[in-house]
Amino acid sequence: MANVMKLNPCGHLCNGCPSYLSEGDPTCTGCTESGGKPWWGTCKVFECGARRKLDHCGLCNQFPCELLATHYDPDNPEGQRNAMVRTGILAYRTKHGDDKALELFRKIRKV
Repeated sequence: MANVMKLNPCGHLCNGCPSYLSEGDPTCTGCTESGGKPWWGTCKVFECGARRKLDHCGLCNQFPCELLATHYDPDNPEGQRNAMVRTGILAYRTKHGDDKALELFRKIRKV
C-alpha cells in the first residue's frame, strides 16, 4: 500500500484498493494519473468532472448527482454504501478541504 494518501475526484480513496500501485495484476496509478482510466475501464464520473474542469465532484453545482450516487461496483456487496460514504466525504471535502477529508478517511478506514 502506498504511503501517500490518494483521494480521487469522485471521493474514492485509492489507498483502500488492492490494485493501487501494486506489483500484481491488475495494477493502477489512480484516476488522476491515468486520466480517468483505472484498471477496470473508463470512469464516467472522472470524465464528467474533467469536462466541467472541477478538482472534485463536491465542487459541482449538480452535486450530489445521479451519476455519482450510482457509481459503484455492483458485484461488491458494500458498493452502494461505499458510494454514499464517498458522497459524504466529498461534501466534507468541499467545506473543509483535502487535508481534513483525508484525516476523516484515516479515522473511518484506519488507512
